[in-house]
Amino acid sequence: MNDKKISIIKSALRLLNRSLIPAVALLFVTASLFGQDRYYTNAFLEIPLGARASGMGGAYVSVANDGTAFFWNPAGVSLIHNRDLSIMYANQFSGFVNYHFIGYAHKLSERYGFSVAWIRYSIGSIEENKKLLGNIYERSQTDHDFSQYRLGRFDYADNAVFFSFARMNTLRLNIGWLYNDFPIQIPVGLNFKILTGGTSGLSGKNETVVTDAGSFGVGADLGTMILFGMNDLLEQPYLGDFAIGLNIQDVTTTGIRWNSASKNSKDQNVRPQDVAKQNFKFGLSYIQPFDELESNILLSYETNSRYSVTKHWGAEFDYKRLVQIRLGYDQKYMTFGAGLRIERSQIDYAMVNHALGFTHRISASYKF
Repeated sequence: MNDKKISIIKSALRLLNRSLIPAVALLFVTASLFGQDRYYTNAFLEIPLGARASGMGGAYVSVANDGTAFFWNPAGVSLIHNRDLSIMYANQFSGFVNYHFIGYAHKLSERYGFSVAWIRYSIGSIEENKKLLGNIYERSQTDHDFSQYRLGRFDYADNAVFFSFARMNTLRLNIGWLYNDFPIQIPVGLNFKILTGGTSGLSGKNETVVTDAGSFGVGADLGTMILFGMNDLLEQPYLGDFAIGLNIQDVTTTGIRWNSASKNSKDQNVRPQDVAKQNFKFGLSYIQPFDELESNILLSYETNSRYSVTKHWGAEFDYKRLVQIRLGYDQKYMTFGAGLRIERSQIDYAMVNHALGFTHRISASYKF
């Protein structure tokens, strides 16, 4: 990591003890400091984390208040109560790909929160083959022996470890003589992430690389929220809470350095270093309580900007803080979900549509 990146990260840390305005300024400044990018670098971190967020179409940047908050908006880590242990598992494409997550969040004090998390995305038993011999006609014959090309099998995995810190800021705002002062919460959060990936078990024969390919990178995300009650603003007791969320992922851009194995590969598309560009996540949400039913409805919206502007919508109906039903729209696909709270435990399920089929996700958390 060069001196410029180190300086920027130090500046971001100091923001945890300052106001929102400098934090937002730093986000926009760092977005213009670094140049090139590699399309879909760290694409496994584009997969929505948590079955609750997945069931709501990924519209979660202004909602994040649980053990997955670091992923959606690190500022949400300050909203977690006491301690939260979260896990998730998902398999994709008929079990060919496995997604694992485990995280722990801790409320350090009334204003500060901390979390640590690990995400692993793995593909096992990938068949390794050498270059095909002969012409197309010979290989099209039913008795052609393709086993002669097989060299063995290998695995591939991407890993991300997150360390997150957040600070809650509060103020009272007066916007005119028609309104009383009303309280606003403005949490600010920061992620540090360590990214590794690569193969294991490559044979090193013929046209394949001699040793396993491996990658390493370090990045940072910076987020904030603005939270206030519409009942406080408009002095109507039946109204709920409104939230605005902003998260800039890879705020300084994130370089992923590959080892010499990838440099020696004959695949000319493999580069010694890939760079993940910034992603601006912006969202709005509103939660409306229904006291007579002991329930509430949550509506949320989010946009992302990494490669092109994508839009996400989500809704959740929570009955007596016991059962939740969710519906979402993720770009062009509908998502569905449900949740069940049992004392301190929460179990969530989501079904997410995809061009290659449905993905089922299960996550759970325990608060203590």
